[in-house]
Amino acid sequence: MQFMGSKGIAVFVLIVLCAVGVGFGTGLLVGRQYPAHRFEKFGDSKYLLDPTTGKVCDPFKDPSISSNPFDHAFDAATLPKDANGLPIIPSAYPPPCGK
Repeated sequence: MQFMGSKGIAVFVLIVLCAVGVGFGTGLLVGRQYPAHRFEKFGDSKYLLDPTTGKVCDPFKDPSISSNPFDHAFDAATLPKDANGLPIIPSAYPPPCGK
């Protein structure tokens, strides 16, 4: 197909605009599904903040170690108590960055 004359140029421009629109729209959808993560220093602490999700992470924690505190069985009688008498569960929060 040759793009000759004004109709050919109009068809060519239409094809290019459609391709650019589809590419831009696809990029927006992929960016919403898989947002780029940016980590910023969280105050004066050693932790980092991901402003995309609002989560705090620990850059020095080994990601191979499970960050779920309920992966281990705890005996509530042996756990230390806080000022209200509630048990303090050992926490793996914040999780390692990138997990």
